[in-house]
Amino acid sequence: MKYDVGILNGQIVDGAGNPWYKGDIGISGKTIKKIGKIDRKDCERTINAKQMYVCPGFMDIHTHSDLTALVFPGCDSTLRQGVTTHLIGNCGLSVAPLREPNVDLMMTYWGEWAGTGKKPKWRTFKQYLKEFDRKGIGHNIAALVGHGAIRTAAMGADMGDPTPKELRLMKELVDEAMSAGAFGMSTGLVYPPSCFGKTPEIIELCKVVAKYGGMYTSHIRGERETIAEAIKEAILIGEKSGTRVEISHNCPKYGAWGRTGETLGLVEEAMERGLDVTIDNDMHTDLAPRLSGALPQYLHEMDKPDLLAHVDEKDNRKRIKKEIIEDKLPAFGPCGLMKHGKFDRIFIMHCPGQEPLVGKTIEQVAKMRGDDPFDTYFDIMIESKDEAIAIFDYISEDDVRTLMSHPLMMISSDCATWSVKGPLTDPPPYMPCAFGEYPGILERFVRDDRVLTMQDAIRKMTSFPAQKMGLLDRGLLRPGMRADIAIIDLPNVKDKATNRWPHKHPFENYPHQYPDGIPYVLVNGKIAVDNGRQMKVKAGEVLRHRWP
Repeated sequence: MKYDVGILNGQIVDGAGNPWYKGDIGISGKTIKKIGKIDRKDCERTINAKQMYVCPGFMDIHTHSDLTALVFPGCDSTLRQGVTTHLIGNCGLSVAPLREPNVDLMMTYWGEWAGTGKKPKWRTFKQYLKEFDRKGIGHNIAALVGHGAIRTAAMGADMGDPTPKELRLMKELVDEAMSAGAFGMSTGLVYPPSCFGKTPEIIELCKVVAKYGGMYTSHIRGERETIAEAIKEAILIGEKSGTRVEISHNCPKYGAWGRTGETLGLVEEAMERGLDVTIDNDMHTDLAPRLSGALPQYLHEMDKPDLLAHVDEKDNRKRIKKEIIEDKLPAFGPCGLMKHGKFDRIFIMHCPGQEPLVGKTIEQVAKMRGDDPFDTYFDIMIESKDEAIAIFDYISEDDVRTLMSHPLMMISSDCATWSVKGPLTDPPPYMPCAFGEYPGILERFVRDDRVLTMQDAIRKMTSFPAQKMGLLDRGLLRPGMRADIAIIDLPNVKDKATNRWPHKHPFENYPHQYPDGIPYVLVNGKIAVDNGRQMKVKAGEVLRHRWP
């Protein structure tokens, strides 16, 4: 038999959790045809994988490439990591469906990521997926529909409960997305507008998802002091609606450090009761939002001039500080640093007009100015016209390590695919996960620190997320499976994008650098990265969920 590509002499890690074995892989078209001994004369093209691991392509179950995969259709930063599939639409934020008169409102939730100068032409979920078909894509894309998009389409900026008519419309929109191929529905219960949805509303929408055999993924309602209650809510939604549950980036944030035993116990107990509940997590311990991004949710509805005027007023500042400390509507994870006064873990990374502040913590600036850290925080926001970005170091690496080794946790990145050049790169965002998540795990957690074996890490990156998504033709190296493949030179793997705490300076190792040690990546049988060089092919497919 003749093969388009032969991968020869490799150490095959099949994705099922088995130790590696030596063998050759023959590929024809989009499919693995043979694993065994293959004669190079039978191959149009050969890759010598001697002393390298041959693995299924990595499947990232939690990403935010909804817009950036259209801006950077080559998927440069993620493809170069060995990633061959992204699940988008997480945290309640998808960019479809869109519905007048609330289209502009929905796009404001994406902030500068939507600032490509082009307004979306799609309205339905089906039309959105067809945009990827039309444009082409570097690696595979699968999509969730976001609860926030559904709520905005039906209710605009209303923070209350939906009327019966609005709830019917929301269910119709979920139904349209699922019939178009969505893999499920996500919530972002610490972000507007998803955070305004109550449990019964989400259960009703998930019943529609369950009809299609879809999954429910959640950025849960509290990641710190209320993390146990928030996990219980996610499990309850799955139990009452009949959906499978995926709890997103489920590492306790500052305010709940050390509670991984408790939180993992809740997931284990749910599985023992017969519920399909799993979790995912990434390795990074920091995040870099705008300073305004860590304010209470209702303030995100204001436009920039109104917000800056609002926080400039003394009584408003006093109230906002009280709201942050009381945390009655739990905000996203980094806000725990402010709640607990840990301004020494908030580093200023980008601050137009105040460049001497870059690299300093909010606490250091407050001491320099002889001011309260909260007031300093608000003042920097105003001085920079809400362009200031800070690195919040808010996750314990000990907790990350505990989660990494748990059998119910799969690996994700929480990234958006990106590139080193093009729109949205001046200045580029601080997003080391977009360039270094998977090589970072292989370098640190597998090779250097031995938190995971190679076979366990690859299972968590491949067959485990594939199984959760229902993609049973990917994630394993077997004859008949799709030929999504990453070849790993483990001794030379290098994540060149990630800083380690403490930050001497946020720019000491700027995160827009491609990794070393992943010389070959194949997507649907096509060589997309060839000996470290990205090829000009768009071999990815739009994957549509179909439940038998």
